[in-house]
Order: sequence, then structure tokens, then C-alpha cells
Amino acid sequence: MRRLLLLTTVCLLTNVSLQAQDHVLTSSLSTEGGTLLDIDRGTTGLWQQLLKLSTTGSLLHTIAHPDDEHAGMLTYMSRGAGARTALLTLNRGEAGANAIGPELFDGLGLIRTEELRLSDRYYGLDDQYYSSVLDYGYSKTLDETLRSWDTERVLSDMVRVIRMNRPLVVVSRFHGSERDGHGNHQAVGGITPEAVGAAADPTRFPEQLTEEGLRPWQVKKLYRGGVRQNEPHHLELNFGQHSPWLGDSYHNIGYYGLSLQRSQTSGRTRSRMGPVPYYYERLTGNGPESESGFFDGLDVSLTGLFTLANETPPDGATSLLEQIAVHVANAMQEVHPSNPTAITQDLTAGLAKTRTLLKLLPSESEAAFMLRIKEQQFEHAIATALGIKLSAIAQPPGATPPESFWLPPVTMGPVVRGQTFDIDARLYNPSDVEIDDVHITLEDPSGLSHEDWKLVADASQSEPFAQVRFTATVPDNAPISRPYYHRNDVRENHYEIRDVAWQHMPSRPASLRAHATFSVMGEPVLVVQNVQTREANLPYGYAMRKLQVLPALAVNVSPAQRVVLPTEGGSTFSVAVEVINNIAGGTDGSLSLNAPEGWAVSPALHTLNFAQAGERAHFSFEIQVPALSDQEYEIVAMAETNGTTISEGYDVIRHRDMETRYLFKPAISRVRGLEVGIAPDLSVGYVMGVGDNVPSGIEQLGARMTLLQEPDLASSTLEEYDVIVIGTRAYAVRQDLHTYNRRLMDYASNGGNLIVLYQTQEFIPEHMAPYPASLPRGAEEVSEEDAPVAILAPDHVAITSPNVITLADFEGWVEQRGSKFFTEWDDAYTPLVETHDTGQDPQAGVCLVAEYGQGHYTYCALAFHRQLPYAVAGAYRLFANLLSM
Repeated sequence: MRRLLLLTTVCLLTNVSLQAQDHVLTSSLSTEGGTLLDIDRGTTGLWQQLLKLSTTGSLLHTIAHPDDEHAGMLTYMSRGAGARTALLTLNRGEAGANAIGPELFDGLGLIRTEELRLSDRYYGLDDQYYSSVLDYGYSKTLDETLRSWDTERVLSDMVRVIRMNRPLVVVSRFHGSERDGHGNHQAVGGITPEAVGAAADPTRFPEQLTEEGLRPWQVKKLYRGGVRQNEPHHLELNFGQHSPWLGDSYHNIGYYGLSLQRSQTSGRTRSRMGPVPYYYERLTGNGPESESGFFDGLDVSLTGLFTLANETPPDGATSLLEQIAVHVANAMQEVHPSNPTAITQDLTAGLAKTRTLLKLLPSESEAAFMLRIKEQQFEHAIATALGIKLSAIAQPPGATPPESFWLPPVTMGPVVRGQTFDIDARLYNPSDVEIDDVHITLEDPSGLSHEDWKLVADASQSEPFAQVRFTATVPDNAPISRPYYHRNDVRENHYEIRDVAWQHMPSRPASLRAHATFSVMGEPVLVVQNVQTREANLPYGYAMRKLQVLPALAVNVSPAQRVVLPTEGGSTFSVAVEVINNIAGGTDGSLSLNAPEGWAVSPALHTLNFAQAGERAHFSFEIQVPALSDQEYEIVAMAETNGTTISEGYDVIRHRDMETRYLFKPAISRVRGLEVGIAPDLSVGYVMGVGDNVPSGIEQLGARMTLLQEPDLASSTLEEYDVIVIGTRAYAVRQDLHTYNRRLMDYASNGGNLIVLYQTQEFIPEHMAPYPASLPRGAEEVSEEDAPVAILAPDHVAITSPNVITLADFEGWVEQRGSKFFTEWDDAYTPLVETHDTGQDPQAGVCLVAEYGQGHYTYCALAFHRQLPYAVAGAYRLFANLLSM
């Protein structure tokens, strides 16, 4: 009969340290990515933890963007070799495309951060790091990357991560030469060796040592990937080998994880049968010409720890290490699927001797650093062997779990400052191994105390599980769960760090964490779990989200950027404002706009009246303005409630399998007067693809806009639209486009104006356009937003009417010129413009127009979806011409 002695302490652990050790094992020992994968549970998970206990091997992989990583290599090194594995991703992929939604730029960066976290779980990754640099767009040259990034800052970030993580081996994904293609890839391949050298040099970035408490670190071996079989290499590894404990190859498991980066992969997987060889070249470190693994020549056994650390063991240390190694070896030999707890005695004895050895060592020694990792790995293995489960669920005050399975569980969303709520914390031990001295406490990672949170605890039961019900009130100074990094303008290429405590981490942690300590065979063990909320995701069940603190109200203004066309006597337009209430029990207040002097706003005020958290209300203001010049004006929305004024909102980034994130933004609509002509009274149908804000731009030009759904494409009268626009990457996500493409061709032939924005290889112009053209998988793009442009058809109506397009219209563009250009086309097409990146051949397949029957067909791969949301005047003028044909 197992015994649970509940000795609950009502306190928060406030010793939030910024030491390097706190940024190690952040992924493998956390629940940030959700519930454990099946391959991390039971004896399968336990065996992998024993593999990690048996070695001191550690590896850091460096890449430029999410989805650059060698997925099979990471999976093999963690799940097959037992190495402590980490991934340093320089940026968050903010400039990529998005196949799952409308988010771009920083919103896409949040998505790709969460997608990579999903992938990391399949890789078995121990740690994920990021630098402060941004993905500013596809770069064909190293020079452009070096101009766009502060390379000294990038180097400093990489050195800091190496000094924090202290890996034995660093593996650069990229070669560091033109063969890597993308300039960002070349940069990370080139900077990685410099970072490895600088991390060992105390004169490089000395503030990391004197102010941050880090220490120099000498990486033992450096490798680079991207090496071909017929080129010099020191190491060939086969990631296609089958793992008997995982039931598949490391490559297939890793690439399934990679496929979860759906915004880029659309969920495509690359499973393979048979060998999957990869080749690596050793750049620094000793070893034979032909190696069998990254750690060849290094003693990564437990007994070799002091040799590896280059430290002299104190008296008794060698014997303790040998005993620890014996306990781990015994556990690996005795573990059995039907009785995983049989190895508990060896695990607890190994943990006890690890702690004894740690007391003999200076805390700053390298051996102590490695042994503290072993201490956490022992605790993790013990909890897995026993099947320990810890949960901490935030609930409304006084809520109780339903008595019947058929009744819905208690749900709750994010919390706000001043809100009181309960936390139901439970520790369950399903094994027959006795545990006692159970303590369940709460920790605020930001360092606020239990007095700040006004914590009260009630230890309600100890069988069959230890249960504590906490009551908490969110402090008035609790950090809002916004990203710890930000930038003020989309043209900035580095984030500023709001909170250095989480620097290089994927995100802020949960606002509270539950810590449970218990004794097994006399040895204390710690397990940690985020405090979570339960949200309904019906009919797919309920999703667990980490506890997050949000503002009382969120104020979102649409559009964030607006252009106003000149009209005699001024203009009138509307501003839409959404207010989200996060206050449980509701609130009252008011909403108003602060507009420039001389602008008339109607109504002057809207009343707010919310009954419960999660409610949203939508309001509209009519704005009358005088004639506007070509400059930027600001309209600020302000919500007032309970004596507080709020002028900030957020986009909710919520997608399947991912943690919900909030992209905060000021409640501002920026207005610019724009001299642009457009055909009057246009009716435009828009076929939305992956999601973009082009329809808003069309409406701002004064056209009537309708989003076309599948029934519209199937049977509606398309001729009622003067123009139909097929949105970005629509052929990749809209099967109805393929099904009814013929109707669209007939619409154009019968006198319609059909415009196709940039598409990927799912669009086959040979079959889907009126005349032959080629759009191969490797279609060209121009990533330099200021790339030179030539106008090829200066007399074409799309260039002359109603706006005369000049080279000045291509100034001030954002991120890129365009992507996915035709490489060949029929003479029926007229190319309008030509552009090219530095060193690239001129590209004329950018924007092509053809007469088709009585109408027009246009394929235009200029990046209108990136320009219109930022009120780029020239993009609006050219787009208006295309609409007006």
C-alpha cells in the first residue's frame, strides 16, 4: 500500500536565478509543448532517460530559420545516443509565407516559434534557443545579410548561448559558403566557427562574464553539415536506422516532427525506408580521419566526467562516480516493461550519490555543472519509472469537478490583474512504490512572492492522490503575458529584449508553476508543471493552455493602416474597433477615438457593457476629414473601465496543437492621404488563399468587395463582378479553385478582368491559365525590397491609366519585390516590369498581362500582400491600375 503524507507549504519559490543552469534542460523537463508524447511515456520514455543518464555527451545545432534543422540527426542524437541536444535558431522565420492563416511578419514569427516547439518534442530536444535577429526576407547573398543584421550582436547572442548551454560539440547545419543559397544560411554557417572561438575567449564579450555570471566555454569539436558524399568529410551517420524502442527510424520520427511546421510544409512528411546517410566535416577538435560519431575521442562516460571537465577530482569523487555509473548500468540492465519500478532503488541510490558528490565540488566547477544536469535527469527518470503525474489546473473560485464523466469539465480562460481564482493541484503516484513527505508549492517565474499573489492553500486529501486547492489573486504588478521581445517597426531587423530573464528562450513561461517534492526511498524528488487553464475546443475536446495574464480589455483597431483618396471637400471613412473583455464577471466603460485636430468623429463615445470574460464587442466610428496631404496621421482608440484607460490590443494567435500566443499592438489606425485613381464603382470578387489583407486595401480604394466561397465559384453569376482577384497561394489551399478553374477562364474570356496574385507550384499555368507559361518549383523571387526596377511596357494601359506609373512608385517597398515569377511564357503575355536582386539575372516574369477573348488575364507576383497593409503608395497605384483595366 503506497503512502502519501501531505505536508503542503503555502509559499512561492522566489529564488528566480538568472544563472546559466536555469536555461538548460528547459524543453525536455518542461510541459510547455503540451502533454507528453507516447514515445516519452512508460518504459519507452524511461529507456531514453536512462540513455541520457549514461552519457555526458552534449551537442548544439546551429541554424538560421525554423525548418532548417537536420531533424533526423537531432532525433538520433537525443533518442538514440542519449546526448543532451540543443538547437540554436537565429531567427523565428518572420518573413516566410504562411500556409495556415493570414498572419505575417511578427505574428508568423510567433506561429513558427510554436511550430518548432512541436517539432522539438519529436526530436527529443532538451533545449531550444533563439537570437535577437529577425528574418527580414529571402536573401540571395551573404552581403545583404551582413548589411541587414548587426553581426556583432548576432555573434554576441551565439556566444552567450554557447556559454549557457556548454555543449561538447557544435554542429553547424550550413557550410558557410554560396552553396548554402540563402544569405542567412551562409551567415550562420560562417558565424558559427567564430562564435565557438569567441565563447572560449574571456576577452570577447566580457560583460557576459562580469555582469551576467557566465563563464568562458571551450567547445571540444566543431562540425559543419551540408557536405556531400563525394566531398571531404569525417563522419557519415545513417539516420534511417530503425529504433526498436521507438518503432520507426530516427529520420521518420524526426521528419514527422518537421512536418508539424505546417505554415511552411503544409503538413507534408518525408518518410523513407532504408538508409538515410548524412555527412559532416570536422572543422576543429581532434579525431581520426574517419569517425563513427560526434563524440569520438571524447570520454563521455560517467566515469570520464572529470577528465572531460579537465578538473582534478576531490578525495572520494572517483569512487562516487564509479558507483553512480554502476547504478545507471544496473538500471539499464534490469528495466523491464512489466515492472519499471524495479529499478527505483538503483535510481534513488544514484541520485543520492550524485548529490553527495556535488557537495564536494565548487558550485562553479564544470563537473558540478554536468552533475546538476544528472541530478535533474535522475529525478525525471524516477518520476517516469513510478508513473508520477502532476497537474495544476486554474479554475473559477469555488468551482468543483463534475461528478459525472458526461458533464463538461470546468473551463477558464486567461486571468487579469486583481482577479481571484482557484488552482487545483494534484500529485498522483500509480505505482506500488511508497512515496512520502509530499509538498506542493507554487512558483512565480518572475519572482513575485506568495504575499503578492495572496495565496491561501487547503490540503484537501492525500489518497488516492495528494491534492491541494490554492486560492490566488493576480498581483497588480504581475507581468502581462506578452512576448519578452519586440520591435517598433517592420523594417527593424533586431528585437529589443523587454525581460532579459527569458533572453534566448522561445517564450515567457507560464505565469505560475506548480512544484511537487516527495521522497522515494528517503531521497527527495522534484517535479514541475505549468499551472494550466482548460479551454473548450469542441467538438475536439478540451485544450490545456498555460496560465497567462492579459490586460482587462484589449482594443483592436481596423484597419491598422488606411489610405484616403482625394475627394473635393474632404473624405469620409469608417474605423472599426473591437473590444475584448477579459474581466471575469464583466465590466462597464466607454470607448472613444482621439483624432487629429479638425477631424470630426461620430459618435463621440460608445458605451461598453460586458457580462463575462471572453466577450467581444464591435463598434464603428465615422470620420470626416479635410483633404489630406501625403503624410501619416494617427487615430487612437481609448477604452476606459474602472478608472483605467487602455489603448492597446492584441491579435490572438491560435492554431491547432499550439499554445495560444498574443501579439500586442497599439490601438492606432495610421491614415495617409494618397493620390491614386481607380475606375469608379468597381465590384470586386476575391478568392482568399492562405490569408492576407489585400481585400481591405481594395475596399480602401473605394471598390465594393466580396469574398468568393466555393458555392460562388461553382454556380453564381461571376459576370456581376468587374474584377475577380485570386489571392496569394490560393491554388495551394483551395481545391475548389482547381475544380472550377474553367469557369474563371470563361469569366475572363467573356469580358471579365481576372487577376492572379503570386502562387506556388500547385498552380500549373500550362493547364490553369489561358496561355502556356512555366512556374517551376524553384521559381525566382526578388528579395531586396529596393531592387532596381525597369518598366518594360510604358504605353500599356496597366502602366498609364488611371495612374501613370514611374520608377518612383517602387520606392519605399517592404521586405521584397515579389516571389514565384514565371520563367517562360507565351507571346500573348505582355511583361510590365523587370527587376532583379544583386547578382541575379533580370526577371521579367514578375507581372504579365494578356488579352483573353473579350477580357483580361493577369498573373502578378509582386508582393501586394506585403505592401498594401503598410500603405505603400506605389503598390496601391499599380494595383489600382490592374483593377481598373
